[in-house]
Amino acid sequence: MRTARARTIAVPAAAIVATALAAGPAAADPSLKVRTPAAGSSAKVAGSLLVQWTNTTGKEVDVWLSARTPSGGHDRLSLVAPKAGSKRAGEALATLPVVAPGTSYTVEVTTQDGAESDVSGPLGLIG
Repeated sequence: MRTARARTIAVPAAAIVATALAAGPAAADPSLKVRTPAAGSSAKVAGSLLVQWTNTTGKEVDVWLSARTPSGGHDRLSLVAPKAGSKRAGEALATLPVVAPGTSYTVEVTTQDGAESDVSGPLGLIG
């Protein structure tokens, strides 16, 4: 009667370590992340908008209405929720200013010192 033998493959420990290092560290979650409004959503000019974010900085944040620029950046237009808190899961009901209707708007949540920020996807404002 024959018995099956288990075969082992010798892999040098250095090869395992080199492979792990080449993969690099896992990408960390951003310390400030806008959760809502979702990209492509819309709100009424001079209306209200629910903004939600995750904040692991421990710092108080401000919420801005911004306009996207042709170069892909954004310009702040109005501070819509000042001193919105420092909690990990934050939200604010932002009051939007009177601006021209359009689809080139975003919401930016930023720490008050400006060290961390995140911008929502495109937001449409309707008249």
